Amino acid sequence: MDVPQLPPADDLYLAAHDGIGGRMLVSGHVLGIGLGAALLGELMFWRRIQLTSESTLQVIDAQPTTDAATAAVLRRLVESPGPHGLRQWIMHLSTGLATGLVEHRLTAAEVLRRETKRRLLSTNTSLVFADPLSPGQPAIRIRTRLSYNESLEIPDLMLAGLFLAIGLDQLVFDTLNPRDRARLSDQFRRNLPQPLHHLVSWTRTVTAESAAVGIS
Repeated sequence: MDVPQLPPADDLYLAAHDGIGGRMLVSGHVLGIGLGAALLGELMFWRRIQLTSESTLQVIDAQPTTDAATAAVLRRLVESPGPHGLRQWIMHLSTGLATGLVEHRLTAAEVLRRETKRRLLSTNTSLVFADPLSPGQPAIRIRTRLSYNESLEIPDLMLAGLFLAIGLDQLVFDTLNPRDRARLSDQFRRNLPQPLHHLVSWTRTVTAESAAVGIS
């Protein structure tokens, strides 16, 4: 039986961690940028928002989603006066909001669990993966489909684009051969909807801007 696929933001969170030690493979700020963009992408899949230009989005349906994370982002969008700049919202969500929402969703799904360690004078509570192998699964799924020359589903294609945008590809796609990299590039060109192209592009821009000013 196939393991049910998680939402793109959850898959991005998993892929950005080492499953055994729980170490982040990118900085917390960079991960927040990717997660913020992924949640906005999920709202596009829910048909709650759409882009009105390359850099601006609008709410087209204020009805809450049945998912707590995307519903929370949608509520913030509805309560904030527009127009909504895509860059500004990726930055806004990267401040810790997106990471918190995704960690809560993964905890509710029992992918993450809280672990408390007691020491002589203190206790420390942290989030750990219920299955240490789970962080590797999103990238493995994408690499395997590319190796068999299979078309990626649009959520996975967006996910792969976000790997590239935040620099995570250097770690999770390091074993892709030139043939499979060419297949991925071709699928980006042919199959990724234009609004998601813009989302990935702005994610790359925000990541680069953060690095330029020393935010990590």
